[in-house]
Amino acid sequence: MFIAYFFMTIFVLLGGLFSPIENMPAWARVLAYLNPVSYFIEVMRMIVLKGSGFFDVINYLTIIVVFAIIFNSLAIINYKKIL
Repeated sequence: MFIAYFFMTIFVLLGGLFSPIENMPAWARVLAYLNPVSYFIEVMRMIVLKGSGFFDVINYLTIIVVFAIIFNSLAIINYKKIL
């Protein structure tokens, strides 16, 4: 549980919740764009602060769906059934 909390904290901090991704160093920006949480945070920011509609956030939602397909596919491939 502690390990999951640690990684989730890192993902949120690199996701741009407290500081903009554009102000991060280059190495952190690369990690932020590989982080699906950053796209979710951007969608929430657009909806809550700007009042964006569905068609305004469709690009970010597409990226999130691609991440979901990739990670779920990897989970299914690595799943081992124990008898």
